[in-house]
Amino acid sequence: MSEEEPAAVSSDAKEDGKAEDATDAPKEKEEVKGEKEEEVQEEKEEEVQEEKEEEVKEENTDKTTNGDAPPMSHAEDKIAESDDEGPTDEEVAEIQRNASGGTDPSDTEEEPPAAKTNTTILIEEESDDQPHLFPPVDNRARATSHSKMRAYEAKRRAAYKQKLASSSLYWRSFRDLLNASVEETERAESIVKGQAVANEAYAVAMSAAYEDTFDDDGKPVTDPKKKKKLFETRMKKRAAGSTKMLSLSEAAGAIMSSRQTTDGTSNAGAALSDLSSIEQASERRGSLLASVIESHSILADRYDEHSTFLREEIIPPLFQLCENLIVEVETIEKLGDAIIDELTAAEKEVADAWEDYYKTAVKSLGGEGSSASHRKGASSTKDGPALVENSKDVWIAEMHYRMSVAFLSACWEKCSSELSKLFSSMKEIECTRRFRLREILLTFLERQERLWLGLPSVLTPVLKGLTDKPMDRSSIENDVQSSIRLRAQNLQREDVERKSKGGHGPGPGLAGVDPGDGNFELTSPLMSDLLFKAKVIEKKGHGMMTSWKTTLAVVTADSFLHLFDMPTTVKFHSGSAPEVAFHALLPPVIVPTKETIAKHGYPKISVPKAWCQNLTPTESIVLPNSTISFQDEKGNSAFEITETVFNSGTARKFFTTSTKKMYLRTVTREETIDWIAALKAHK
Repeated sequence: MSEEEPAAVSSDAKEDGKAEDATDAPKEKEEVKGEKEEEVQEEKEEEVQEEKEEEVKEENTDKTTNGDAPPMSHAEDKIAESDDEGPTDEEVAEIQRNASGGTDPSDTEEEPPAAKTNTTILIEEESDDQPHLFPPVDNRARATSHSKMRAYEAKRRAAYKQKLASSSLYWRSFRDLLNASVEETERAESIVKGQAVANEAYAVAMSAAYEDTFDDDGKPVTDPKKKKKLFETRMKKRAAGSTKMLSLSEAAGAIMSSRQTTDGTSNAGAALSDLSSIEQASERRGSLLASVIESHSILADRYDEHSTFLREEIIPPLFQLCENLIVEVETIEKLGDAIIDELTAAEKEVADAWEDYYKTAVKSLGGEGSSASHRKGASSTKDGPALVENSKDVWIAEMHYRMSVAFLSACWEKCSSELSKLFSSMKEIECTRRFRLREILLTFLERQERLWLGLPSVLTPVLKGLTDKPMDRSSIENDVQSSIRLRAQNLQREDVERKSKGGHGPGPGLAGVDPGDGNFELTSPLMSDLLFKAKVIEKKGHGMMTSWKTTLAVVTADSFLHLFDMPTTVKFHSGSAPEVAFHALLPPVIVPTKETIAKHGYPKISVPKAWCQNLTPTESIVLPNSTISFQDEKGNSAFEITETVFNSGTARKFFTTSTKKMYLRTVTREETIDWIAALKAHK
């Protein structure tokens, strides 16, 4: 309370003193002789009067300091004498207005005394003339932060674009090498199978030459019934006179017919009988064709033996090698494609987050639709500033962008590890495949050499090439690396030609930005210049059945209050560190691995990923559209916030706006007062 107020309140006492001085003046003039004595007397009276006024002021000041009510006027003295219990609060207020000339005590600078009953305290909004308890984030700071973010995104995009292109190119060339390995193994299997089929067909043809079972077109007849019919036809044609000669072919046909009519068992006597019949027939026909026919029998046996060897000893391990390689390559391709898709999706997530942040930030810096009213704090009454519609918070967009970059970095770290394991495993598989394929082909060609001994000029270079080719691990890895490099160069040339026909420019807001200015690390969103205040508090709905829940409350520079509900898996309480609570909202980074591919198959990539599922506020309150009320009760640290919300859809046809209420609570009353001031502060 100021010193002028007690003087104003005790104005009646001054007037009474002056009136008494005025009535005593004529008497004093008669008694005192001379003008000098009169002046001295008046000076003394004035000094006494001033001393009395000073005493009254000091007493009033002491009472005000001790929490007592201001001095009463004459009317108040009479009321106090007539009523021992004292006047009520309304009567005191009325007396003070009368004593001060009808002025409301609330219009003075003096703060009203604390009431005995509970009263509602409404913290007034900060005006532009008053000092800010929370300094606002001006456009200069916003522009500086925005420029730094642009420089960082330009630097990051240039680095990650090159990194992703290099990894993708390397993977594509590696994938081509995998397909070439599978194709080479399948080609080797088809060659061996073709050799087996050809040798088997050649054995059948040589056997037909030995048995004379060719038809008129020179094709071997293998069906027993057709063979029997063929022999009967020949016997009819060759029958002449009363003597019938048994040719060698007819004897052989008789032997084959007898073998087909038996149950598959034979005895030594039957075999010797058949052999004697052939020898007798050969003697009767002469010995010109005997060696030739015998040679065809030997050739048939050799080719049949070689065909059987290929089918039993070469084709099964080669088939198994090819099948295992296909399974391994299929798994590796799925895993590698999933990792590249994961990195591409993560990059797209960052690009989308950046685009959303850039549009929101440009609007807040004075772009289309921006307004200073978006940054005003909450008011204590409903008759506050004009309501703000379609508000957007730059901090949320910036936070999503920062966390997308963080997740992209973590995803790159894990995916790089998986790609490294993938390349190592593929090199191991390729080495094993080449060792095994070389061993099988050597066995195959060695047997082929025995069969084709008359064609050394054909087989020797092949055997020499396989034998002299270096097969140590380092040589194979160098060969694989060279193949990948050559394929990558070819793919790169194709990509350059494709991009030259129609390329893509830089992202939004990145034209003309120097990437060198973005050479810094992004910090946590809680360290952003767009963040005003963050704290772990409790919230409760307006209904009677609702309960208090722990939540992370964030006040941003765009006058938004965001509430993030804590996951049920973590335990936090009001007053916990905001950084720890914010970290609990972050989901784990999961990338495709060989185990997940083997268990679940090719994963389906969803774009954009739900990295920000828990980072999306449960409640977002526009502070310029809100009012706050705080009940100052003992032990109470809760306050009510009411937001005016613009209706949408069918509800807007009946009412343009509606209200939404909730209660917020901190640990202590002082923290609550501080939070209310932050919510009402100009941003």
